[in-house]
Amino acid sequence: MVYNRAPVAALESVEARLVIQPNASLTVAQACWFMASMAVISLILAVIMLAQGLWLVIPFTSLELVALGAALYWALHKNRYREVLVFTPSHLRIERGMLGQAAPVSTVLDRARTRVLLERGAHRHAPQQVILSCMGRRLCIGGCLTDVERRRVATRIRELLIPGWCGMAAESGVLPTQTLRFGE
Repeated sequence: MVYNRAPVAALESVEARLVIQPNASLTVAQACWFMASMAVISLILAVIMLAQGLWLVIPFTSLELVALGAALYWALHKNRYREVLVFTPSHLRIERGMLGQAAPVSTVLDRARTRVLLERGAHRHAPQQVILSCMGRRLCIGGCLTDVERRRVATRIRELLIPGWCGMAAESGVLPTQTLRFGE
């Protein structure tokens, strides 16, 4: 089920919240310093070449700096991506979007019926996928993570989903004799 933010606010209190984000090791300040230092070095070399009569270096140096600036902008923009998983006593809400902006779409799944699957990629070198499955719906999360991080996130989500599953069993009057982990 896809809702906007208004109906989701009526859910119960939050038990846990997981934030999945890329490894944003490059800050905006670092990117600016890197761009400035590359520009100074490239322009000094281009001026030296221009003094020797090699004028064709100037347009290619400019093109190189534009490409570097575009690549840094793209990397910094991708670093703002977030997936937020909010666990309430009865629901799991997944919000995707960019940092500093409201999540454009929020997906709500029934916590007791949600299963976590860790599937192989389409081919041998494709990364694994963390799939949340609930009543026929499949939602892939953690696209910005490595395979090791995906396994850890899948394990953590399973741990957080168990109380929701146990709550459903208690309501039906059937209590499990042991705690079962989903996907095993």
